[in-house]
Amino acid sequence: MAKETVQAVRQAELNAAQAEKDASLKRDEILLKAQEEAKAIIISMTKEALKVGEENLKNVESQGEELLKAAELKAEKEILLLKEMVKSKEQTAINLILSEVV
Repeated sequence: MAKETVQAVRQAELNAAQAEKDASLKRDEILLKAQEEAKAIIISMTKEALKVGEENLKNVESQGEELLKAAELKAEKEILLLKEMVKSKEQTAINLILSEVV
């Protein structure tokens, strides 16, 4: 009976050691899987952030182009107005010179 008890204790110790090894392996598998999932999430989030950044950059470039076009149109209108003012003043100057000469 003592021999059976010793064998039972040894078997229990072997079973416990095997269970500990199995648990350790399972822990390592879980950690590896978690690391892989974390890397995948980081890659996915990085790609999404880059995509959003590129879209924002395109929007800003488009807005900049629109502002530049609007500024060019405004400048062209001001140039036309200044040309008209010059023509008007030119005629006034010609009339003044002619009135002084005559």
